[in-house]
Amino acid sequence: MITPLTRRQGTVATTLGIAIGAGAALAWRGRHVTPYRPRTERLGIPVPVHHAALAGMRIGFVTDTHMSPFFDQANLRDAVAPLRDEDLDLILLGGDYASETVRYIDRAMPVLDELAGWARLGMFGVLGNHDEQLGSHKVVEAFAAHGIPLLHNEARAIHFGEGTLWLVGIDDALANHHDPDIAFRDVPPAAASLALWHEPDWAEQAAERGAFLQLSGHTHGGQIRLPGKGALALPPGGRRYDMGRYQVGAMTLYVSRGAGTYRPPLRFRCPPEVTVIQLMPPTGSVQDTDSR
Repeated sequence: MITPLTRRQGTVATTLGIAIGAGAALAWRGRHVTPYRPRTERLGIPVPVHHAALAGMRIGFVTDTHMSPFFDQANLRDAVAPLRDEDLDLILLGGDYASETVRYIDRAMPVLDELAGWARLGMFGVLGNHDEQLGSHKVVEAFAAHGIPLLHNEARAIHFGEGTLWLVGIDDALANHHDPDIAFRDVPPAAASLALWHEPDWAEQAAERGAFLQLSGHTHGGQIRLPGKGALALPPGGRRYDMGRYQVGAMTLYVSRGAGTYRPPLRFRCPPEVTVIQLMPPTGSVQDTDSR
């Protein structure tokens, strides 16, 4: 005989079963689907006044690949594949190339070799905190063997038509290897400079030295973001600026969610990304348009 009590018990059991099933489905998706479906994020960044010649430069940004047992060579190749057809002038790498052991660096290099060939003006990178933990000398050796420059508190002039972009690579701040003064010392006054720095939270230091754009990673956007709360947890060096675009003084800061994941290898409401930046005419120019 069905009584109101047994009916309520049945309803509770059904509801609980649905909730458990939905939770299991979300957990499975967060572990096996979302981490391997990167989005291509696009943004247009106006160049400084008097540097309109740089407008039209297209930059690909890949960071936090975290090669590991959870993110292998095939996953990395799939993650960067959307950049192949983006007609890029420059590709920048934001650090944290591997996790767990340094041997995963060697597995990343064939894919990074392919990636470097997709940019007319080359590919440059900086180190992240995980690269320092694994042994930065091993990472540096691997990149050098493949002819991919890593910038250590130094600047490079990148010539684009009649314009010059100064690319400023700043070493890892959590390892206390950063030195913005040395990194910017060769940049001419009033030059157009782009800072490449793994951790975002020291962005004011790049802004104070005249950079118009800083590209960072490190945070993974938190990997797990809850409705109404945001990131469940964030690492030191990425708690002020956790994801997306910010204005820091006169400088734009962009923080990528990263291409890979770190422990736990889960993502929820925070898909991985690769990024395409198009430099735009200076703000207020009659040529100023949205990026494609």
